[in-house]
Amino acid sequence: MVSCRLDVTLSLPHHWQHNCRVRLSEKAKFIFVTLTCIEKMRKISALLVVDDVRLRKHISEVLVKHGVDRCEFYTAGEDALEQVRKRSIQILYADLRLDDISGVDLVRQVKKVFPAIYALMGSTQGTARDVISAMQAGATDFIIDPFEPELIEKAFERAVRAVSKHPSPNPINRTDAKSLITQDKALFDLLNTAKKVAPSTATILVTGESGTGKELLASFIHANSSRHREPYVAINCAALPEQLAESELFGHEKGAFTGAVSRKIGKFESAEKGTLVLDEVTEMALPLQAKLLRALQEREIVRLGNNRPIPIDARVIAISNQNMKKAVTAGAFREDLYYRLNVIPLTIPPLRKRKSDIPLLADYFLERFCNRNATVMRRISESAMELLITQPWPGNVRELENTIERGVLIGSGPELLPEHLILEETFSAPSHRPSISTGMTVREMEKELIFNTLNAVNDNRTHAAKMLGISIRTLRNKLNEYREAMTDG
Repeated sequence: MVSCRLDVTLSLPHHWQHNCRVRLSEKAKFIFVTLTCIEKMRKISALLVVDDVRLRKHISEVLVKHGVDRCEFYTAGEDALEQVRKRSIQILYADLRLDDISGVDLVRQVKKVFPAIYALMGSTQGTARDVISAMQAGATDFIIDPFEPELIEKAFERAVRAVSKHPSPNPINRTDAKSLITQDKALFDLLNTAKKVAPSTATILVTGESGTGKELLASFIHANSSRHREPYVAINCAALPEQLAESELFGHEKGAFTGAVSRKIGKFESAEKGTLVLDEVTEMALPLQAKLLRALQEREIVRLGNNRPIPIDARVIAISNQNMKKAVTAGAFREDLYYRLNVIPLTIPPLRKRKSDIPLLADYFLERFCNRNATVMRRISESAMELLITQPWPGNVRELENTIERGVLIGSGPELLPEHLILEETFSAPSHRPSISTGMTVREMEKELIFNTLNAVNDNRTHAAKMLGISIRTLRNKLNEYREAMTDG
């Protein structure tokens, strides 16, 4: 990743009624870490659990009148609960007394898993005790006998207004748009912790599997810090040539080495009083790790070709998709640097551990790619959604995004169907062993193993490196060696 300046604003769709900078702990249905200005979501969905046909019709008319795109009706609480788990729902209305479970139990179960859904309840025979129970379960409004049309309209108008309300954007520069979407409680808690520590100067270590949104979390921290108007500089340590890495981080003076025709300001200085993100920090060479450790300890750097220390004030966020402790044990990462970076550890859970996010993400990606490609597809079929939910998603959110995009491009008609999904097989080690013959060198054996593994994962270097137990940098160097050997030959 090249150096860039990023400013971040949080855009919180629908049920985030309060400014995120003040009320993150309130928990929301979605979190959009948007490296732009506020972007309004276009759809609001409601689920009504009620058996009175007249009431159904009236509530539906009220919701459509106020801009709700989809209303679904159920009479049984269990059926409604199942749909809430599968679909993106912003407004829930439940009768106090249902056929199977009580409306209070339904609302309690829904709010426990999806705390940002705006819940309403009602009854023709409600008591003060019922109202208290509903509020304790998480309902925001309770409509008591009689069911007056005006009373109903006002209650649902408040609901729609609440889930549609957005905080005012900060006056910042537009750069790029990215989103981190979730309704998972564990990720909510993580974001709440991130917001609490964001104003501090402590170094933060963000870990998690590839495709989980680690860079977005770093941006979120920057946005909620006192440095949010200062530069946001990110650098991919794995993409740095080893011989130029020190110059990229710390800068150099003119004539410091061959090719240094002018002074270069490094990333630490470019970040000024802002945030410096070190992505894939475990790929940093050991000699450079020692210099990074000194920079963090002394809060100063020295440009190549100069002996004068330069004070630094940037806040450092390190990112890794590797097990840092294993890297330390293997001698690939300095233990003292690990503890220096690991002041505040934040680990993003993989998508397979937050299944409730899959419907939200799938619907969001579907809408985005349908709009981008001007297709008539507007929803994901239940069978396709169930298939998506059961997948392990080793590539996490990035893999899901690619799957939905392919489905939109391949599919036709108003629904995304299972046959439109091209799901990648879970990566595993090749079943066959490399052929070994008398006289084969260790280097030749290593080469065959690497190429067999790459072939098994369709040349995906990240997965191949993980299966081989080596870093992506090592794999890249090995392939370059083989290529040079073929050229020389």
